[in-house]
Amino acid sequence: MSGDIPADIPPPDSLHLSSATGWLQLGNPGEALVDLAKVSAEHRRYREVLHLEWHIHARNKDWERCAEIGGTMVDLHPDDPSGWINQANALFYLKRGREAFDWLEPIRERFPKNEAIPYNLSCYACQFGDLMLALHWFQAAEEVGDPEKIREVALMDPDLEPIWDQIK
Repeated sequence: MSGDIPADIPPPDSLHLSSATGWLQLGNPGEALVDLAKVSAEHRRYREVLHLEWHIHARNKDWERCAEIGGTMVDLHPDDPSGWINQANALFYLKRGREAFDWLEPIRERFPKNEAIPYNLSCYACQFGDLMLALHWFQAAEEVGDPEKIREVALMDPDLEPIWDQIK
């Protein structure tokens, strides 16, 4: 979550968005939702507002709501990979790993330089037990991003534990 507030969101909405971001960073998603609710309807569909809302609900583990928000992000901002990733991650946390994989895998071609997509595909494949496929997508993530950083994160990620021996 970055704290960047778009220049085209004027006060007071920019202040509500900033405050909501601060509350979430402080670990208080309830107060974050209160401030986010103060953002006017005119700006509620901005990518940054939706992304923050997704993260607030993710903190609360409200994956059904996250799936709804992810779908809205994809509908309104299809050229932004974060909506696609958020939608797939919500499905993953709903224990629908195969569905998450099938949702995100075709999007890889639209965002070939985004290492989060193959990394997440690797996590999803681990969840549904295809470890060869998981390793394939992990290696694809390494090809796009910084292999050392990706490996470091992966070796702390319990979603990838089934392939830790192969990626060490």
